[in-house]
Amino acid sequence: MEHVNRTSAAHKKFSHGITSLAIVVAVAVLVSTAAVGPAHAQSTGIQQSQRILQPSGETAEHDSFGTGVAISGNGKTMIIGAFNADGNEVGAGAAFIFDRIEDNWVQTAKLFAADGQAEPVPSPPFPPNDFRTDAFGSTVAISEDGNTVIAGAPGHKHKGLAADSGAVYVYQRVNGSWSQQAELFSPTPNSQDHFGEAPDFGGVGISGNTIVVTDEGNGFSSPGAVDVFTRTNDTWTLSTRLFVPDDPFFLPSSLAFDGRTLVVGSDISDAPTASLAGVVYVFRLDDGQWSAPVALTAADASSGGTFGFSVGLSNNTIGVGASLGPGATSQSGAAYVFVRHGDAWIQRARLIADDGADGDNFGTSISVSDQRVLVGATGHTPPAGAFGAGAGYVFQPRGGTWAQIAELSASDGITGGNFGGSVAVQNGTLLIGAFGQHPPVEGYPGGEAYVYQLRDN
Repeated sequence: MEHVNRTSAAHKKFSHGITSLAIVVAVAVLVSTAAVGPAHAQSTGIQQSQRILQPSGETAEHDSFGTGVAISGNGKTMIIGAFNADGNEVGAGAAFIFDRIEDNWVQTAKLFAADGQAEPVPSPPFPPNDFRTDAFGSTVAISEDGNTVIAGAPGHKHKGLAADSGAVYVYQRVNGSWSQQAELFSPTPNSQDHFGEAPDFGGVGISGNTIVVTDEGNGFSSPGAVDVFTRTNDTWTLSTRLFVPDDPFFLPSSLAFDGRTLVVGSDISDAPTASLAGVVYVFRLDDGQWSAPVALTAADASSGGTFGFSVGLSNNTIGVGASLGPGATSQSGAAYVFVRHGDAWIQRARLIADDGADGDNFGTSISVSDQRVLVGATGHTPPAGAFGAGAGYVFQPRGGTWAQIAELSASDGITGGNFGGSVAVQNGTLLIGAFGQHPPVEGYPGGEAYVYQLRDN
């Protein structure tokens, strides 16, 4: 299971009065609104605004709010994971729903698992105050209409299943109320699955009546796969498993899905020209049948570059992060854009930060909306910010080439804040998680999320 260190003050147990719906609903306005300075030099003609989100009514101690983020296709609802927040047990994890009401983002629900688990672990062999948790909210995804969400709990141990086999929870909103609709498991549960794990060990996705989840497997006896679940009459069942039989090193590290195209990163796979460089595989769903995987690699593939550490998808555009690859410098990280032509995917651009430096981890996270790409760089030091606080970069085509149009950083950024650890973009709305941000008095991060609105002048 996932382990975190928590102070003894956080070990107290209390009941939330959980029902089978596994829901606590709260309403609150966003915590603060702050203006951001001018965007990066290439941001001419772009306006930015920043809003900082935190959970309502939470102490935020240890929550790690912002571990996973997603925006609905209609741009009206967000889900933000907090894998250390209090659920039905202290520290089991939670996810928070924010809805756009007029011009504000308002928290309207808090979701967690009815069977969530978190408990202190023996000391020794573990360090004092070590805590074992389901890590609910490590990964999140949301449907196009914003009424179905999923959250991964990679450390969950369901009765009769192995520890760390993990689970994925499905919630549905009907008439404004959320309820838990399903709890999904790997068909081959084992202690290495971490089903529903966060990048760089997988992801979750939903579109319409289909959910996809990366499954780490258990070595050669149970290879890595993507498990596909379909909904019929409000019941979710496993419909197929997708493998890459020609790749002995296939281990899904990231995932993006739009209902017809599934993009899966495997950042330790061998590229044709470089070992352990990373490969991305694309599956297509047509008339209920999944195609064989098509492999994508970087034109400048480099060993250990982690191509596929993160992936994003929108229509016929794929974004791929390579957080340890050569970019602006030899180890700053890079991102790649592929565009579909017929049945082929062609690399159209290699994206790098204008001010990139070694250790930036540019490409830790990536999201695509139409032809706008948002890339997280958790180790970057902003021009006027704290060392290694993190940054987000926005790219889109201009004048026939892909250009950086904005660089974003937290107005209250701190070293180790992990700004850019998770990102989502929908049209001009950008959502960036910083799960190491905002440490309370005891020094353990509560996490924050930041909403930006980009508008052309």
